[in-house]
Amino acid sequence: MLVRARSMLLVALALSPSACTKKKDDAVDLAGLRPITMEIVVVDDDFDPFAKPAGTLPESVSVRAEERLSRSGFPATFQYAMLVKKPGETYVQAKERFSPWLSTLPLPAGRRFVLGDVMEDDETGEPRPIGLRTYVVAGEAIVTHANVVDAIVLEDDGKGPIQPPAVLVTLDAVGGERFHAATREHVKERLAIVVDDKAMSVPLVQSPIPGGRVSISMHGTDDRAVAEARRLAVALRGKSR
Repeated sequence: MLVRARSMLLVALALSPSACTKKKDDAVDLAGLRPITMEIVVVDDDFDPFAKPAGTLPESVSVRAEERLSRSGFPATFQYAMLVKKPGETYVQAKERFSPWLSTLPLPAGRRFVLGDVMEDDETGEPRPIGLRTYVVAGEAIVTHANVVDAIVLEDDGKGPIQPPAVLVTLDAVGGERFHAATREHVKERLAIVVDDKAMSVPLVQSPIPGGRVSISMHGTDDRAVAEARRLAVALRGKSR
């Protein structure tokens, strides 16, 4: 099955998106909130772990293909594995079904799988996760949650097409320079923004990004997405209890 990827573009974030407004989120309910992990790492789209038949696939798992631009700027086809979630199954439960099989697939040294949601619009037009898919990432993290000095929520300002909420993360000087250098080195490649071992977004680097700020977009525009953004921002700022 070939699907056309809706590529996210990672662009300079010196200014907030025009369709969003900054929101304070200190009033978010912190009950049960725990510290989280965050890392940004390079996606290795040159290696295809599914180029050869993977043998018998586990229940609900299929190998699919997506078409998007390669580093040379020409359309190319890339493969990934997808697991369809069972009714009522959480991300963690689906991951526990998926990961044992993935661990049997050989990857080059320094590569590993990370998983992200596969989204589909429901009857109200809101995107909902219907499954998990694979990405292959390479090398050490460019930056991590240890480099975060601030995180704020950007919500839709109501003046144009509705935009999903996002968390605008400010990095420290070391992290900002590492991120700038990495985006300079990996133009036309994808980076994975991984929160608690889950790829939240996998944008394409269009140009080097100075300024030390990164945006993490939520899925959806409803109250659930806004609440998720607020809790993420608070946790990244280290205000969990």
